[in-house]
Amino acid sequence: MKKHHVYAAIIGGGAAGLMCAIRAAQNHPGQTIVILEKSDRVGKKILVTGNGRCNLSHMGADAKSYHGDGSDTLINILFEKYSPVAVLSCFRTLGLLTHTDSEQRVYPLSNQASSVLDVLRMRIAQLPIETICNTDIRRIQKTAEGYEITTPELRLFAKKLVIAAGGKADYAGRDNDSRELLRALGLSMTKLSPSLSPVKVKSEYLKSLKGIRASAKATLIRDKKIIKTERGEVQFADGALSGICIFNLSRHANLGGCEIHLNLLPDFTDEQVEQEITNRFKRNNKATCGELFTGMFHKNIGLALLKSCGIKPSASCQDISNKEIKALCRHITDWRFVCEETRDFKKAQVTAGGVRLSEIDPRTFESNRHRGLYLIGEVLDIDGDCGGYNLQFAFASGMCAGDHL
Repeated sequence: MKKHHVYAAIIGGGAAGLMCAIRAAQNHPGQTIVILEKSDRVGKKILVTGNGRCNLSHMGADAKSYHGDGSDTLINILFEKYSPVAVLSCFRTLGLLTHTDSEQRVYPLSNQASSVLDVLRMRIAQLPIETICNTDIRRIQKTAEGYEITTPELRLFAKKLVIAAGGKADYAGRDNDSRELLRALGLSMTKLSPSLSPVKVKSEYLKSLKGIRASAKATLIRDKKIIKTERGEVQFADGALSGICIFNLSRHANLGGCEIHLNLLPDFTDEQVEQEITNRFKRNNKATCGELFTGMFHKNIGLALLKSCGIKPSASCQDISNKEIKALCRHITDWRFVCEETRDFKKAQVTAGGVRLSEIDPRTFESNRHRGLYLIGEVLDIDGDCGGYNLQFAFASGMCAGDHL
């Protein structure tokens, strides 16, 4: 088995790991940095972010956009120096041109995620950075001089070690779980759950709504308390709710024990909704209830709403009572779906949970337990909303750790 001595080893060749390697190599000329990557190529997840366009940051990113115990303090300290402006400035020096859309989301000017990965890979090729792909980490051991990392082919001795191995979210086709390595180092972790993912819900009507989208206000409620509210497009799937606004509820919803309440007419007051529906019944008194929502909702959504209230679509509008009309209005503004607990990470973009933030120094990302060990990116108990926040954190944490190695 080969032995190899380097200044720093970085486990994980994703957004955080690549940025960390670049900064570390720039700060330590002549020193060798090694990236150890499980996949056959570094940066594969970058290529599928933002539907292949790579939403690499968000100009409005702040502590309110992130979740995890202690995330407010960490983000406030991190973004003092490594803000979205700083991240984009770094990318500009790498040669990447970007544009910011009307919602403050940042994309490469080419609208190609490959442009982001290409500038990172190009800079890595110019620096004393070695990349080893298709490798599994068998063991990490603390030594007097640093760290010994064992793979099937190699014993690597590094003065500094960075763990940027990501989480369990594997919508990019990865099979990743670094928990055993982290626990072997004595690091404390929170429970992992999928985030920025569809939410499994119980409903007998979803099969007929598969693929249909609707604008709505989605409210997550647990124990009669509002956890979070989002507005946007909801996509109905077989056995699940999806769409960006649902993704932003998924961190909590995927734990189960809560409900998602959909308001399909969020710009109407309850009184206006009741007046609108009552008028429609009066105008269409000779029509069937199945025609009631014409020009208002997708036909299948209308049918599902009627059935959920016990109203037959074939019934005549003139035969519907005021009590039934009021029940229908309540469903339109408060359509309830019971969330199911899930541990399915296959459709998740991000992992919620990870190494507790109390384990690291928020100014450097160095472990409080082991000198010379740094933890960055998704391996930590911090995750952001949908819209470039997670890549912003990955790049920022990578820059911070790389500057302090």
